[in-house]
Amino acid sequence: MSYERLWERLLEFLNNWSTAVEVEPGRIEVTLDNPDGSKRGLEIVMTPAEWDDMVTVAEGDFDSPAQEVRQTLLRLRGHERLLVYDQYPLVPSTTADPPVDPGITRLDELARQHPAGIGRWVVRDRDGNVVDEFDPHRD
Repeated sequence: MSYERLWERLLEFLNNWSTAVEVEPGRIEVTLDNPDGSKRGLEIVMTPAEWDDMVTVAEGDFDSPAQEVRQTLLRLRGHERLLVYDQYPLVPSTTADPPVDPGITRLDELARQHPAGIGRWVVRDRDGNVVDEFDPHRD
């Protein structure tokens, strides 16, 4: 597998079945033909470095992530015009920002409510008795 020219190869791949143009760094406009002959404009929000990470780190080859981009673009619903990079996958969105993960929002709220932290790390013996505890404040 060659990891050369990954961004250019993505644009070539997109142009094999749609019309794709990099309109500014990190933004690719993709135009799809609808069955009725009309056109649909979509956009991919992802930098070349993020694409490199998707190919080299997350997948290890070009074909799998390229096909995933194609399938995700084709599955976008009417109100979704964008695919936005979100730590390896491209996710459908109505804005250029990735959707907010409710789990992360909940963790942020818990961290705000409990700045000293919640829970504790302990070592238990075979009977379940606490025999040691991690204390981050212990010298």
